[in-house]
Amino acid sequence: MRRRMIAALAVLLLLWASRLAALETLPLHNDEGLHLTRAVEVWNLHPFWAIADGKIINHWPIALFYPQHAPVFVSRIATVFIAVIGLAAGYALVRRRWGQGAALLAGILWLTNPYLFFFERLAQSDAEAGALVVVTLWAGLRLAERGRRVDAALTGLALAAATLFKFTAAPFALMVAVVVLWWGSQTWRRRFEGLLIIGLVGAACFAVPLVYVGQRGGDFAVALGWLGGGSGDRLAAAGRNLAALWDQLTGFGVFPWPGVAALALGLIALTRWRRKPDGRPGAVLVLSLLLPPAAIVLLSSQVEPRHFVVALPLALTLAGAGLGDLLRRTPDGRVRVMVATGLAIALAAAFVPFAGTAYTDPGGLPLPDRAFHQYVVDHSAGFGLREAVLAFPQTIGPPGTPVVASMFPDSCKRANFYDGVGYGMTCPAAPGLSAIQEALAVGRVVYVLAEGPPIGFEPAALSVTAIQVAAYPRPGETAENASVTLWRLEAAD
Repeated sequence: MRRRMIAALAVLLLLWASRLAALETLPLHNDEGLHLTRAVEVWNLHPFWAIADGKIINHWPIALFYPQHAPVFVSRIATVFIAVIGLAAGYALVRRRWGQGAALLAGILWLTNPYLFFFERLAQSDAEAGALVVVTLWAGLRLAERGRRVDAALTGLALAAATLFKFTAAPFALMVAVVVLWWGSQTWRRRFEGLLIIGLVGAACFAVPLVYVGQRGGDFAVALGWLGGGSGDRLAAAGRNLAALWDQLTGFGVFPWPGVAALALGLIALTRWRRKPDGRPGAVLVLSLLLPPAAIVLLSSQVEPRHFVVALPLALTLAGAGLGDLLRRTPDGRVRVMVATGLAIALAAAFVPFAGTAYTDPGGLPLPDRAFHQYVVDHSAGFGLREAVLAFPQTIGPPGTPVVASMFPDSCKRANFYDGVGYGMTCPAAPGLSAIQEALAVGRVVYVLAEGPPIGFEPAALSVTAIQVAAYPRPGETAENASVTLWRLEAAD
């Protein structure tokens, strides 16, 4: 027992340490800034502020850590905490049914997956929802095997929590239905009773946010905007989504194939496993895993790089179970140890360079094209903005000097989270010409942090003396073509 506990604790601590290291190195992404803003609003007694995008409670864990202080670190540490909970549930799930060796393999697959590693270090809800999906399966299997009402209520709470974190977890209701109906040896009456309790618990969890949004005349149209159009468009979108899934699985890191092969082999091996004494096949679990992402592929108009992360923790967990069962069939214990050790070394060899780059030079991370643009070079990334705000004491002078942002308001608000001194950059709608003119009318001198046209302003658009104070290039840019620049504007006499 002690050895099993030590092994489990070691896996959880490794997850914690690997995700925690250099957690603030990558600048805040646009979505992270939105989640931080909502977390601050919780302290202003607005727990459901701006939830039309379907992320209803994902900012609550951030609020628990008081994001007004060290906002970047606080926002991301919440994701790490939830990832640890998910891994603990997955480890327990696999160890109970496949043994200690399989649980360790599942933990290694989770720990060393670059795709999951990248998103578990961000203040985004996809990895959080994915971890809670693993908790949902853990509870759902307990329900299918024991048939207790308390397990049904726990399953409903876990599924509701995952969906409240991100609506893309909603298709995992299919997973719950498959497990409850085809796993275990309960009577059909008990199975349907469990599903009813799960549905009632989920409805109760959604009642308050639905009433809140309805009373304010809003809806969840933004959250449901990922759904596709007609059948022809949907078929084409499904093809693009499958290509995007392959890009995500193979595009994180320069040597992703050990992880991809282990994932595929583990899931294939799991389909051949049969649980005794009721003989339920592992194919039931694989089916419960595949149906939700299949629904995302078929229904989504365009899948973003982060969306499949909702299914990734569960896929890695079940793949570890399949690999563990496959190795257990090998009669020679020394061969089992050698194969498992070789797999762990191969996975670590692919993961460690990726993690090292993430800790030291996130702008140089080998990412799929779409993810690279979103998190490194596009306006949704934070490179340039962070460096500009941190340099305000040197480039602008003492706090109190008016600073206006000429960029999207969300980008400005995100940049302000790096303002630890109190400049309070003003965040008008882009390009912010009227706000700049108002500031010039009051003080005659104003600093403008601008994101290059067509988002930000053109200095020639104003009748002022404009001097570029500094430039902040993003990865791949130079000072001459930097997207983010700081200007000193002085009103004409």
